[in-house]
Amino acid sequence: MTLPAEVDVLVVGFGAAGAAAAIAAHDAGASVFVVEKTACGGGNCTHSGGFLFDVDGPRAFEYLDTLCFGKTERPVLEAFAHGLVEVPDFLLSLGGSTAPVDVEAFGGMLPSWPHFPGAEHVRYRQFVPVADERPGEGLWRVLEGAVRARGIPVALATPVVELMTEGDGVTGATIEQAGMRRRIGARAGVVLASGSFEADSELRDTYLPLPLVSVGHQGNTGDTLRLAQAAGASLWHMSAFFGWLAFVHPDYPVGFTLDVHAPSFIYVDGDGRRFTDETGWEVHDRLRALTTYLPRRRNRPRVPGWIIFGEAARRAGPLHGIVGTPDDYAWSPDNSAELEAGWIKRGSDAAELATATGLDPAALQATLADYAAAVNRRADQEFGRSAATLVPLLPPLYAIPFMPGVATASGGPRRDAQGRVLRPGGAPVPGLFAAGAAGSIWGHLTEHGGGLTDAIVFGRIAGRQAAARASRLVTTATTAEGAT
Repeated sequence: MTLPAEVDVLVVGFGAAGAAAAIAAHDAGASVFVVEKTACGGGNCTHSGGFLFDVDGPRAFEYLDTLCFGKTERPVLEAFAHGLVEVPDFLLSLGGSTAPVDVEAFGGMLPSWPHFPGAEHVRYRQFVPVADERPGEGLWRVLEGAVRARGIPVALATPVVELMTEGDGVTGATIEQAGMRRRIGARAGVVLASGSFEADSELRDTYLPLPLVSVGHQGNTGDTLRLAQAAGASLWHMSAFFGWLAFVHPDYPVGFTLDVHAPSFIYVDGDGRRFTDETGWEVHDRLRALTTYLPRRRNRPRVPGWIIFGEAARRAGPLHGIVGTPDDYAWSPDNSAELEAGWIKRGSDAAELATATGLDPAALQATLADYAAAVNRRADQEFGRSAATLVPLLPPLYAIPFMPGVATASGGPRRDAQGRVLRPGGAPVPGLFAAGAAGSIWGHLTEHGGGLTDAIVFGRIAGRQAAARASRLVTTATTAEGAT
């Protein structure tokens, strides 16, 4: 591919946010070039469930502000809320479709935060895939196809090494391709859409709690963070993240997310003790259970822990399947292949399971006895688990080890309502924009589908604003030329 010397808008990252930004900038009349450091695009979108959400009504801002714990400025959340309603029609215009989600079919998992102000106005949609593709794969197919159909050039395996600056603004980027470095000018600016830092072990350790493993796209290694910092950007939401419990296997560089499809299961920590209401967590927030240890309880935050489950749960569905990574492994529908491989341990009783897992037999026996007592009295006095989910754990018993797995970190460059990257103090960095997980709007908690929706909404905002800046610069230059 011939690399341009200069374009109006350079988009860094070819996932949902980058594609939305490229489409919006192109459709607003700007020339656009996209660079992506990995060998294929899609990012976390391809591994997702293709969920999107919307909230409207007079309390929409209050709902979003509650999720963000006041850590995201009102104009940013208002711009997000305004853009939410446009997403289904935007995807329809590209040839994709979404369908309303039947909340009841998700077994109490939705709505995500039913008691937050404005929750009665939250709605969910899911991308409608074709053939055997996952919804996230289908969504990416449509976004990528729209970029290609517009003739927007995309250079894969082309990382950005540094941003070009002139004065106090960003004027392009130095890229690397096949071992050679080139400079690409961006007359109007650069849109950073290359994800956050959850796949970088050092950055995870620096900014996030817990000994986390990554379960999402492995290209999100903090490129946006480093580029933005070098340009003088302020950072925000560096401690915000979401994810699941995850199984780690040495043959795979990314963890397998875990989800049990029947209520006959419990979580235990590394000492074999329960530590939480296993069924009370928002689906993206389960790993936060490992941050809620209280000093008057005998358990302690020791991992790896174990999910212990019965035969009904083993047969209810694959433990892995929430996030589509690793790409090169298909988990068996009834978990039998993983049991045979030794990933899942089995015991005919508590003592045998303790031997298989290495857990202390007395501690595990006490834990199972306490849980059985809670089932019998229909009340979990220690952790408050719902009586409807208190189901007996009948032998044979199974167990799989887990670590806390992070799917997305929210930290990155601070942005305003126009998608502009801000300096400390609030002034924008001229010519620098950000979208998606590259400094996500989510300041603490997130919504089901919140990551993809943020990527599309602010990708479009950033793309339009960058194109508008290109138009203003042309007008200014023409006016100046006429004056001379």
